[in-house]
Amino acid sequence: MMSQTMIDNPDAAHGRRSAPFRMRTVEPGPDPADSFGLFTSAAVYDPYPFYARLRERDPVHWSERAGAWLVTRYREVFDLQANSELSVDRVETLYSYLPQVRRERFSFVIEHYTRWLLYRDDAYHDRLKLLFMKAMTPRAVELMKPRIAARVAEVLDTLAGREHFDAYLEFAARIPVLVMLDLLGLPSADEQRLRHWSDRCSNFLFQPVNPDREAMAEEQRRILDEQQDYFMAHITARRARPGADMISAMVHAEVSGERLTDLEILATCNMMATAGGGTSRSAISLALMNLQRFPDQLARLVAEPERINLAAEEFLRFDAPTQRGIRTARADFTLGGKTIRRGDILHIMIGAANHDPAAFADPERLDIARNPNRHATLGHGVHYCLGASLARMELRLAVAEFLRRYPDYAIDAPDVEFMDRTASRRLTGLPVVVRQA
Repeated sequence: MMSQTMIDNPDAAHGRRSAPFRMRTVEPGPDPADSFGLFTSAAVYDPYPFYARLRERDPVHWSERAGAWLVTRYREVFDLQANSELSVDRVETLYSYLPQVRRERFSFVIEHYTRWLLYRDDAYHDRLKLLFMKAMTPRAVELMKPRIAARVAEVLDTLAGREHFDAYLEFAARIPVLVMLDLLGLPSADEQRLRHWSDRCSNFLFQPVNPDREAMAEEQRRILDEQQDYFMAHITARRARPGADMISAMVHAEVSGERLTDLEILATCNMMATAGGGTSRSAISLALMNLQRFPDQLARLVAEPERINLAAEEFLRFDAPTQRGIRTARADFTLGGKTIRRGDILHIMIGAANHDPAAFADPERLDIARNPNRHATLGHGVHYCLGASLARMELRLAVAEFLRRYPDYAIDAPDVEFMDRTASRRLTGLPVVVRQA
């Protein structure tokens, strides 16, 4: 254990002198008609001041830019996440991502994504959810712990001997892809292929601030064609010779006497790679970045690694990988004094809720011992994140082992950049300098 002096003075603990990493200050805009500047490059970099302005001035805010209600207070977000009167069906939202001219050219893209479990709340959702509940229970994920730990060690071993590397591109982004390959029973040699698909599908679903809709839709059509060729070969092989993997489980599972179709299995494979991998890679890299902003918390976690479970929950609260969830109203209702009409789209602002001072003391401070910590990041109720146990396991093991090997790492850049989107948080890179043992 480190002494209290070392915990209070992380430079002494690390044997070096370094200032905390500081993000630049951004200011929200003055105009509520512009959602106080939420859809700007400044908000991509740091959305939390913009959320605070919305939460204080107009907590249930109609955004012309989004064509949706933005809900930013914790109590409404928490209630809406479990509200059965809201639908997760994304058909209308997905169509809005397509170019305006001859949208029918890309109907296959919409058909694919509407097969995702995340975007369904009908009988299809229920039967596919039963299959996932068996594979993703906390107990099932706990049995995967040795394999996940081995993948973390494998990636870190490739960095041995290097003092400079990118902790996002060369560490955080690799782990969930390798774990997903193991889950699906796919060869490790396909890591880059799966990672590319995940990156580009995520880019389409989370939409840049100023998207080129024609180019993005064309890219999606091309990727989905490639995925169909790739995954159908594996699906066919598992029908003849099943293994102990999720593709085999989906091919042979029966729920209420029905089996999943090949296209449903293909869509679910893409969903697992894109949604699961994206959450974990962002969570791991954001955790490493934010620990540098709060060196006292970094020193405490290095000194007391048994705090990693609580710390992981705080990482998820402080900088949620997914910043908003989308719902559609099935009926008229009132929220925060505003009338929500049937068919209206609501953006449930997870990142804003997680920084609501009415729910979290000193919310702008990272506190690895925060308890209780009922953040909104992974949802709850019928659409609770089915991969939550896996995401938590990957985050805990990755950060803990990284800090064990590199307790005195530092960000090796004056600033960081984020991918051009406001619905999620993802770094473009995280260059670090470390002291090799």
